[in-house]
Formats: sequence, C-alpha cells, structure tokens
Amino acid sequence: MRRALPWVLAVTFLIGFVASFAELQRMRNRFGEVSQHAFHDHAAVREFMIRAALADAPAPIVVLGDSITEMAPLPRQLCGRPVINAGVGGQTIAEAKQLAGRVLQDQGAFLLVLAVGANDAGSPTAQRDFTDLIETVKSLSTRPLVAIAVAADEPTNRAIEAAAAARDVRFIDPHLPPGAKMADGIHFTAAAYRAWVPALEAAISAECTM
Repeated sequence: MRRALPWVLAVTFLIGFVASFAELQRMRNRFGEVSQHAFHDHAAVREFMIRAALADAPAPIVVLGDSITEMAPLPRQLCGRPVINAGVGGQTIAEAKQLAGRVLQDQGAFLLVLAVGANDAGSPTAQRDFTDLIETVKSLSTRPLVAIAVAADEPTNRAIEAAAAARDVRFIDPHLPPGAKMADGIHFTAAAYRAWVPALEAAISAECTM
C-alpha cells in the first residue's frame, strides 16, 4: 500500500493539472470571443436602434454618420419631420454605405444627410469611397443629399468635398471654434457641437424649403 501511495498521488495530481489546464484554455477562448465581438456588438445594437426608430418615422430626415453623429445632440424634428440619428461609432464611409443599403432599402428617407469620414482620416481612397456612397444612397433620399464635414484632418474633408461637388451634393463645412476637438483630436467638444449642429440644421432647413 505504501508503495502504491506515491503513484496514486501522482495520478491524482496529474488529473487535477489536466482539468485545470483545460478549464484555463476554455476561459481564454471565451475571453477571446468576447473581446473580438465587443465592437461588433455596439454596431449591431446601433443598427437595431436605427431600424426601430425608422419603423416609427414616416418619411424621416436621416443623418448617416460615425461617432461624431452618434454623440451629436440632434433635434427630434426639423421641417415638421422626425430626425433619425443614424450614427454608428467607428463606422467608415464604406461601412456607412452598407448600413444605409440595409436599413433604408425598404422605405428610404425624405432627406439623407451624410456626416461620415472621421474614421477615414488619411485614407487615400476617401474621395472614391464617398463618391461610391453618394451613388449608392442618392436614390434613397426624396430630397437632394446633404454632406457635412466631420473629419479631423483637412485633406480628408477636402477629398469628401470634392466628391460631393462632383455629384452636385451640398457640402457644409462649419467653422468650429478654437478647442473644438477633445484630447484625442477627433471627437467634438460641446463647443464644437454648438457650431456644428446649427450649421447642419440650417442646411437641412434650406433643402426642405427648396
């Protein structure tokens, strides 16, 4: 019995080690799944919220954008029509094109505003991507499209402006006050929104009355 005891202890230890290792690997795999889906879950939730808002909004004004739009204090109504905040944090121009095709293909919008580009800063394809976006969504808007600057760098805004001008899309570039960006140099401060939102409202109102 004494001779067998070390073997019993060794086997017990080995079984425990294997079980612990297997559990550790399972937890690591699960953590990997959660971390990989963190961003995608936000986009999915935002798309669900946008679809729900559209379902209760006949002929709405839709502002399609990224985190600049998502965090913007947009009015609930303009021109007597509901305003839908279709901003999704992290969204690129190409992704906005795909989202618009999915959520607006059935009902469209009275007026569609393109407020995207913050996540395309420095992209050599920004102008082409914005042109593709315009071509994809122009039939989804009853009124002519409106575009507004959101990118942190001027070259990207100028590329978007050029794409808009080539397709006769009104482009708005609000004059933001000093200190308009947060510490990351991308997102807007409250002072920036106090200039950006009224400029957007004015452009929408102008299209409503034309």
